[in-house]
Amino acid sequence: MDDFDLDIEDTPATALVVPVAPTADIVGAMDAYQDLQRRLLSPNDWQTIQGKQFPKRAAWRKLAVAHGISFEIIDRDIHTTDDGDIVFAEFVVRATAPNGRSVDGWGAASVAEKGSPSGKALGKLMHDIPATAETRAKNRACADLFGLGEVSAEEVDARAMLATDDELADLGTNLAGLDETQKQVVKRKWTDAGFASLTSGRLHSEQVGTILGWVQPMIEVNQAPFTD
Repeated sequence: MDDFDLDIEDTPATALVVPVAPTADIVGAMDAYQDLQRRLLSPNDWQTIQGKQFPKRAAWRKLAVAHGISFEIIDRDIHTTDDGDIVFAEFVVRATAPNGRSVDGWGAASVAEKGSPSGKALGKLMHDIPATAETRAKNRACADLFGLGEVSAEEVDARAMLATDDELADLGTNLAGLDETQKQVVKRKWTDAGFASLTSGRLHSEQVGTILGWVQPMIEVNQAPFTD
């Protein structure tokens, strides 16, 4: 045996995957996460599909905020027809925790999920498809980052992205608090954004949040006390 062989130290091999922290710490972290879910999430954050509950986009965003998670779009691929109509989209989104750990999530959506729409319906889907794909990618990244691998409602059924009756009612109440000039401003923004109408049944929860972001500052102005 030559000197080279004598300098090599045997490294013990194991087939076991060793936990990154003591068992008590891991169990404690999991208990804390589940307790956070129970206390932070509301019934509207869950979607019942075929008798089973799945966390919706709102649930993952609340948990992401609570854990200080940031998102970054790593890649996107949007497929269109020769006429420019979007028929398929896929996103890769990276979720990063404050400790630097990150996970990439992939999500896709296709016009085929909606059957064979045409005309105006297809035009609305051009906005829905990328949004659905991005949401699925973010949800998957969160689920993997938290180490639970839960399936989100949007992965099972794209309709889970639709605003709930409570969300729509809240939006309607806020819109009613605007004057006519303010309503016209919101209407123009709404149209430019390509969002579905309030009564269409196709408005997304995320879109409701965006509209409320336009409306609520206007209401605050209306409610502010008048001073000379």
